[in-house]
Order: sequence, then structure tokens, then C-alpha cells
Amino acid sequence: MKTIQKTLTGEVLNNQKKPDPITFADLIRLLIKYFLTVTNLQTLLFLLSFLTFGVGDGITSAYMMQIMGITQEVNPVIRFMYVSSGANGVISIKIWFTFLILFLVWRLSWGKNAYWTINGFLFALFIGGIMSIRANLMAANGMTAPSPYSIIFTFLLLTGIFVLIGDLMDKSFSTAKVRQIRVNRASPS
Repeated sequence: MKTIQKTLTGEVLNNQKKPDPITFADLIRLLIKYFLTVTNLQTLLFLLSFLTFGVGDGITSAYMMQIMGITQEVNPVIRFMYVSSGANGVISIKIWFTFLILFLVWRLSWGKNAYWTINGFLFALFIGGIMSIRANLMAANGMTAPSPYSIIFTFLLLTGIFVLIGDLMDKSFSTAKVRQIRVNRASPS
């Protein structure tokens, strides 16, 4: 909106209203809105799994070991990486391991009717990442964290349940598609 004002001396001032600056929160909101319009549930679950199980767990594991020492970490590979490469090594190996898991899941499901089965696994991985992040932060803050074995057991249990439910959904939807195709072929055009 452009407004022009004259001062008492006759000087013309051009007061153009400047748009409000974009804040970080506005930028994040726009990115989320854009991402949700161009993606599907499975892509979102791949991203969330990567961010929680890979990035989040890696960062919080390194943080926990910096605060509490390496004896708090149960995984000997992660302990070795921390001793040999520090926090960056822990984060890097966790990200690469998660990337490998997600790549294998994507590649194995390629061209198969396993949309909901894969979503079940990805959701379990996402929940597993959240549980790991929570446990690492609790340990780093001196609180009693859940046992790593209980987290692993819960993750495996959730994986089994969600994958089974996803498989049932995939079979149900594929059976419904086959029925619809048979009905379409049987009906005269």
C-alpha cells in the first residue's frame, strides 16, 4: 500500500508500508504446509523415522555420553565410535545406520503391495526413536531412564503388531481391488 504525504514545507514523503519480516516460525509453518501438500503418509513416516531414530537418537546419545560418560551407553559399537571419533562419530554412524535401514525397507517394498506394512514398520521405528531420545535425555539429566532392554522389547513388539496390522490392511485392500476389477470386467460396457 503506497501513501504519499506532504510536509508543512511542501516536501513529498513517500511512505510505503513495508511488509512484516518473515520470522523463523513463519518459515517453518510454510515449509510444513508445503511438505504436507506434496507428500503422502509414507514419505512423512520415512522422514520422521530418519529424524527421530537417526538424527535425534544420535544427537541425544552423544549428549548423554558427554554428560554421564560412555558407560551409560549399552551399544558397544556406539561406545567405540564415541571413544574413537567423539560425538560426531556417534551421530554419523547413527545417521548412516538409519539411512541404510530406511533404504533397505524402501528397496524391498518397491513394486510390492505393502504400503500399510511399510507404514507400520516406519511408525514403530518412529516410536522407537522417540523412546530412545526420551531415555537418553532422562539419563543425561540424572533421572532414572527406562531400561534399554525394555525399549528394545517395546520396539520389537510394536514392530510386530504394526507390521501385522499393515499386512492385514494391504491384503484387505488388494482383495477389494481384485473384486472391483472382476466386477468391472463382468459388467457390460
